[in-house]
Amino acid sequence: MKKTRFLWWVAPMLAAALALTSCSADSANSGSESIGPVKVSDGGLTGDPILIGSICSCTGPAAGSVGRATDVLQAWASSVNDRGGINGHPVKVVSYDDGQNPTTALAVAKKLVEQDKVVAIVGQTSLVTSSWQAYVDSKGIPVIGGQPVDAPFITDPNFFASGTTLPVLMLGEVAQAKRVGAKALGVYYCAEIPVCEQLPKMLEPMAKQAGLGFAAEKVAIAAPNYIAPCLAFKEKGVDAVLPAVSVEAISRIAASCAQQGYKPIQAPTGVSLQKAWATDPNFEGSIFAGSNALYTDDSIPAIKNFSEALDKYVPGLRDSADLSAPLLWPWAGGQLFLAAAKAANLTPSSTSADVIKGLHALRDETLDGLAPPLTFPEGKPAFPLCYFTGNTKGGTYHSDNGGKPTCIDQDTAAALMKALTPA
Repeated sequence: MKKTRFLWWVAPMLAAALALTSCSADSANSGSESIGPVKVSDGGLTGDPILIGSICSCTGPAAGSVGRATDVLQAWASSVNDRGGINGHPVKVVSYDDGQNPTTALAVAKKLVEQDKVVAIVGQTSLVTSSWQAYVDSKGIPVIGGQPVDAPFITDPNFFASGTTLPVLMLGEVAQAKRVGAKALGVYYCAEIPVCEQLPKMLEPMAKQAGLGFAAEKVAIAAPNYIAPCLAFKEKGVDAVLPAVSVEAISRIAASCAQQGYKPIQAPTGVSLQKAWATDPNFEGSIFAGSNALYTDDSIPAIKNFSEALDKYVPGLRDSADLSAPLLWPWAGGQLFLAAAKAANLTPSSTSADVIKGLHALRDETLDGLAPPLTFPEGKPAFPLCYFTGNTKGGTYHSDNGGKPTCIDQDTAAALMKALTPA
């Protein structure tokens, strides 16, 4: 019972935390037309396709991080088809942009189910899942992968995470700070959204459990400078900071602190890594924990596959500023669907129930090193106990542990839940 109370207490904060990892952009798409690159390869395969759908917030406030998510998912489909498809059948992805509008999101979810007849929603990057979650649950349509820090992936057994979910990810951030010798962890959190105040409440017990001091400072994203919160952390002896604000503010806060002679270890979450940070001197020596393998580490076979597919099907994306860690989410969701499809021997006539059986058949599935070990117990949300770690050195991101995840045991997981459950 206590575990359930914890999950629902933290759920509203999860959605806000994810939204704050993205840059702002204008919303223009109504969601009435499917979106994607000009051409998707069918691999020369004939016959009916296996149909899957996806929903993204590709326009609106999340555009800076997930605006190219559909391109990535369609590149995944082309890659699968060019390698023989799924059990010899082509896969087709129908994607819609919800513009981060709840009404639009529900409308396109209904369109995917009732008109397009998809068997699953895969690699979703919608930031308003609460508007369509109950609907797809009622229709028995599984949601497979996508943004792993979204609330339903820790509360809803119909959502199948393709990476580490938020509680263990945050534990990983704290452990990283402890590992590099930090004495006190500080978190900057946004002033604009009230539920952001829940993030320090989540992190403080973790920090105390690790023997770290803890401090928190509320900051306004549009502030002209961040001198006051920087000096407050400096005076409190904070030597590692976790910035829980919008991506566009994170580098400005680091620069403002550096101007005051305050250069703590930067510990941004691995799910928000931006390309430009690797070469920003204020992020040299930074550390991070991630839900999936490091998206730039081509020494990992699964990431090399991802990179090669982008180069082939979405040329120029890898070299652009658009490429950031969240664009790995739709790819990971696609790979999880592929694993389930193989386990269930899916065909175009298979049902959503068949897809779910395939997911439940997986045991410690890592998607060739892309994900932590994934197992999906029937009737309960999965709770992956591993996270990936890395660092920034010499203007480049690097994986720790040869790209392999760090895992916690069941006792540590139980202690985490106990520390986070409200009295």
